[in-house]
Amino acid sequence: MPGMNNKISERREKIAPGELAFDIDGVFADTFRVFVKTAGAYGVSVEYEDITEYNFREVIDIDEETSNDIIRKILDNPLAMGIPPVTGAVEVLTRLSQLGPLLFVTARPERESILKWVEETLRPVDTGIIRLEATCTHQEKLPVLLEYGIRYFVEDRLDTCYLLEKTPITPIVFEQPWNRKPHPFQTVRNWSEIEALIQWQVEEKHGKDLTT
Repeated sequence: MPGMNNKISERREKIAPGELAFDIDGVFADTFRVFVKTAGAYGVSVEYEDITEYNFREVIDIDEETSNDIIRKILDNPLAMGIPPVTGAVEVLTRLSQLGPLLFVTARPERESILKWVEETLRPVDTGIIRLEATCTHQEKLPVLLEYGIRYFVEDRLDTCYLLEKTPITPIVFEQPWNRKPHPFQTVRNWSEIEALIQWQVEEKHGKDLTT
């Protein structure tokens, strides 16, 4: 990892479950892998590790019409596109759901299709405690996070992390090929490292009372 990134081991204060929220694509949903697979069906050869910029058109030889068609399919029906969860996400989020509502904030333009994906992917979780906000733009994530009283946000887009940098919200970068460059933010490489940041003692102290 770049030398400027904060390491997991350096954090002493654990994150209270109610102060943590998550982006979806690239953090919970393994969306870009499906993009790569679908691009292959269009005759576009690209490897996942080749996506070294969030704006993938800067580094991938793909025409705008093809990329827009793939993106539209992914946005309109993520379930039909077979988008899988990132490894370990379901287990950690299911455990976290025992401590209170789960909040997801995405820049997707439409809420219902990705909400169906989240609810189907988190089948063990009561849908009543899933909160999902679709903001249409990355900039609009900030007021939503502030409204919910969030202090930590797991995000894969560095530009969004920089938007949050001088606010009460601490961004945590979920490592992906497009954010492996020097930055000042704490990085997690997988959901096990997210799990290590959470204050699970609350769960141990209150046990089943938290689900009532």
